[in-house]
Amino acid sequence: MSNLDDLKKIGSCICRNLRMTTRVTTQYFDQVFQEVGLTAPQFSLLADIASRENVAVSELAEALLMDQTTVTRNIEILRKKGYVDVRTDDNDSRRKCISISDVGIKKLDEAIPVWNEVQSPIEKEIGTEKFEEFLKTLAQIQNVINNSSNKVPK
Repeated sequence: MSNLDDLKKIGSCICRNLRMTTRVTTQYFDQVFQEVGLTAPQFSLLADIASRENVAVSELAEALLMDQTTVTRNIEILRKKGYVDVRTDDNDSRRKCISISDVGIKKLDEAIPVWNEVQSPIEKEIGTEKFEEFLKTLAQIQNVINNSSNKVPK
């Protein structure tokens, strides 16, 4: 098969299609969250922090499949806005623990209805069963890539 034949298949590339979908989705959610003073990534990170108690940056980064530097940078933005508290772990001074603040809880309370306004119609349009299957497929893609990440072809 020639390289030109391969070029025709690029339209079905998982990475390309996920990145395009991610860009348009993030732009849409960023626009929606403007009214509550958050970006889509800030909303997601704040919700993830709220769902955990005193989570370490490293644990949060691992759970979100992000690098620690990016998580730290985004946590600092949330901290400056007063949405999260950052403290040193009582048992390990090298470890920073993150928790949602009262201001952060209020911000989430303000943002969740906005999120529901855009999330619900998307789920409804796609259909619950198809949407749940889509989330499972995304998880499968993550697992396949994570399980083969040390075996990148040369």
